[in-house]
Amino acid sequence: MDIASLVGVVGALLVIALATGGDFLRFIDLPAILIVFGGTFLCVLAKSSVSEFRDAYRTAREILTSQPTPLPELIDELVEIGRVARYDDRWMITLEDREYTDPFIAKAVRMWVDGIEHGVLKDALLREIAEVRLRFDNARDFFSYAQELAPGMGMIGTLLGLVLMMGNMSDPRSIGPGMAVALLTTLYGAVLANVLLGPLVQKIMGHGKRARRNYELAMAGVLFIHQGGDPRLLPDLLLGNKVPQSVEPEAPIANDPEASAQ
Repeated sequence: MDIASLVGVVGALLVIALATGGDFLRFIDLPAILIVFGGTFLCVLAKSSVSEFRDAYRTAREILTSQPTPLPELIDELVEIGRVARYDDRWMITLEDREYTDPFIAKAVRMWVDGIEHGVLKDALLREIAEVRLRFDNARDFFSYAQELAPGMGMIGTLLGLVLMMGNMSDPRSIGPGMAVALLTTLYGAVLANVLLGPLVQKIMGHGKRARRNYELAMAGVLFIHQGGDPRLLPDLLLGNKVPQSVEPEAPIANDPEASAQ
């Protein structure tokens, strides 16, 4: 699991628990938990499909348990692929059998090895990037809606608690449970929205941006190599945010004697 997320959330909950003066169990109330946590996610489910609900949780699990390939490793892998394609006579077999650290690069290279034309390969990779963008945007919207709902569910619980309390003022024993629901649902709604869901939404947004950046750089690198570009140029071209000229159609192949003669 992502250490920063774990330390941040656990630390925030620990600080809140310490503020109770050691009597943390007093702040545990099952009806209030059901209203806020259960009500929030059931309402989110009501506005989503089952597949969207499942995909959002799968994406959240992904960002909490893994990170995009670091940029230096991504560049190194592209350079190595370019060297194999340029200097290895058995490059197709070598690239086919190679283990890749980045799944997007693995998919792009295997499509290339299968003989897909440059334009078709580019279109396929662009669609893959669009799908990644859509997946992270959907997960962000899903949990953002939950973040907006949580305080509202807390307010609903507060009103229910007040109704229960005011409806039984003649019985002093019923005042305490009603007051507990009224106050704790507001607390739970604030904690759920600001301690759990808020950081998660930001994590999804940041992870999605880094993943798309990696995919775009990987696509540019693979297309550059696909047209015969010199892999030694990749670090400067990609890290310098320049578009490799060989990505464009009809680009000459570096160090090609026939191209030089023309």
